[in-house]
Amino acid sequence: MNIFSKSLIFSLVFLVFTTWVSANPQQVTRGDAFIFLASQYQETVPESFQYIDLKYKNIDESSQIWDALQMLVYLDRISNSNSSVFPNKPIDLYSLEKLTIKITKKSISLPGDVSFKQSTLATQQDLITIQKLLGPKTEKQNTITISSWSNLANKVSSKQDLFEDVYKTLSESHYDHNDFTDEQLIDWAIKWLAEGTGDKYTSYFPPVESEDFFEWLDGEYEWIGAYIDMQEPWILLIVSPIVDSPAETAWIKWGDRVTHVDGREITPEDSQKEVISWIKGPKWSVVELTILREWETNPLIIPVTRAKIIIKDIEHKELNRSTYYIQIKNFWERVDMDFENALWVINASPNIQKIIIDLRNNPGGYLDEVSKLLGHIIPDGQTTAIVSNGKKDIPYISKWYGTLNISDYEIILLQNGGTASASEIMIWTIKDYFPEVTIIGEQSFGKWSVQSLKKYYDGSTLKYTSAKWYTGKTRKAIDGVGITPDLLLDFDSELYQDREIDNQLEKALEY
Repeated sequence: MNIFSKSLIFSLVFLVFTTWVSANPQQVTRGDAFIFLASQYQETVPESFQYIDLKYKNIDESSQIWDALQMLVYLDRISNSNSSVFPNKPIDLYSLEKLTIKITKKSISLPGDVSFKQSTLATQQDLITIQKLLGPKTEKQNTITISSWSNLANKVSSKQDLFEDVYKTLSESHYDHNDFTDEQLIDWAIKWLAEGTGDKYTSYFPPVESEDFFEWLDGEYEWIGAYIDMQEPWILLIVSPIVDSPAETAWIKWGDRVTHVDGREITPEDSQKEVISWIKGPKWSVVELTILREWETNPLIIPVTRAKIIIKDIEHKELNRSTYYIQIKNFWERVDMDFENALWVINASPNIQKIIIDLRNNPGGYLDEVSKLLGHIIPDGQTTAIVSNGKKDIPYISKWYGTLNISDYEIILLQNGGTASASEIMIWTIKDYFPEVTIIGEQSFGKWSVQSLKKYYDGSTLKYTSAKWYTGKTRKAIDGVGITPDLLLDFDSELYQDREIDNQLEKALEY
C-alpha cells in the first residue's frame, strides 16, 4: 500500500491511521512520487481526466497510481507511454528531484550533491521538504498535502487510546462479537465519519457496496429501474424512476419512501446493499413495495414487475414535420455525443420549428457532460455553470460548436420533481441566456451540490460533496427550492396516463 493511499484512508478512520503511523516505513517508491506530485493538481482537474486510456503496463485500474498517471497525462506533464513506471521500485533523491521539476515545472534543489542524491533513497521527509520548496499552495493547488497529515495526527493522538480501547472492547467483549468482524467495525467507523458531515449526499461504500454503487453507472441490470438514495440506515427514498422502466410504469414517484419489500420491513440494521438485493430479481418476476408517499394518508402497496434495464442516455424523434422531441435521461459519459447527433438531424430537417427537450426524471450526472452538452447551445466563451469549492469560483466555459442556433427555434423544456442537479443546471442556464424559452411541468427537485468520488485500494468508495454550483449567467442557486416552471402542468394527470409524448401532449404544449 502506498503512502498517499494510506493517508487518504486515514482521513476516514482513526484505526487505519494509527496502524500506518506505527508500521509504515519511511521509504518512498516511484509510485508514491507520482501520486504525491499528482496531488498538487487534484482539486482543479475536471472529472473527465478519468476517461484517459492509459497505455502503461502492469498498473491496477483501481489503484491510486492509476488515477495519478491519468491526471498527469491529462495535464500533459508526462507522456502516455507503453511502458512500466515500476511503481514499487524505491526512488533515489536525484530521480525524485528531476521528476518534480519535470512535472511541476518549478526549479527545486534537494540538499546534497549529485553523487549523494543518486546513492540515497528518498523518504517521506523528502516529500515534505519538496512541498516546502514548491512554496505555499496557490488557489489552484488546494489539496491537503502529506505534511498536513502530521497536524491531523496530533489532533487524533488525544483520542487514540480511547478509540483503540472501544475497538478492542467491542471486538472481544461485546455479547454479539461473533456476529461481526473486525473489518465490519472499521467499515462502520468510516461510514459514520462520512455521515458525521450531516450531508445526505456524502456516503462511504465498503468494497461490496461500492461494486453495487458503480453498477448504477453501467446502464444494464435486472430490477425495477429507479435511482434510489438511503439517506439514513433505514430511510430508502426514490430519487427518480428511470424513464420507461417498470418503476415508472407502476407509478413509483420521486420522493417515495420504501418501507417494506415483499412485506419485509427495512430496519436500521439493513444496509443499502442488502435492501437492493431484496428488490433485485430475475426479469418478469414481481416484487411488492410498500410506499409512504407525502400526499397520501395511508401506505401504498405497489407490485412491480422486474425487467432487464438498459439505460439509453438520449431518445429523440420527430413528432411531426415541425416539432422535434429530445429526451435526456441522465448526464453520464458521452451523453453530449448523442445530443449532438439529435441536433444534426434537426439541422437536416428544414421544416422543424419547435424543439421539445424533456428532462423529467433526469437525476443528473457528470457536471463535465452537461457543460459539454450546453456547448452546443450557449454562445462561445460564455459561462455555462459556476462551481464554488468554498475557496474559489471555477467557471465552465462554452465552446460553441456551431451545431445549432437555438434562436431559430421555439424551445420548450419539460421538468418534474425528479429533475435534479445537472438537469437543473441545463434548464436554468438555457433560460438564463434565452429568456424566451418556455419551461413546462412541475417544480424541479432543487439540488445544487456537486459530488466527487474517490476509489480506494480495497475497492471501497467515498462519495462526498466537493462543491456547490450556480447557473452561468445570473449565478442562481436552486438549493432546496428548485426551478419554478413558466407553465405548471401535472404530468400525472389523466391526460398523461400513457406516459408517452403523443399528439395529446403535443396539443397541450401549444398552450
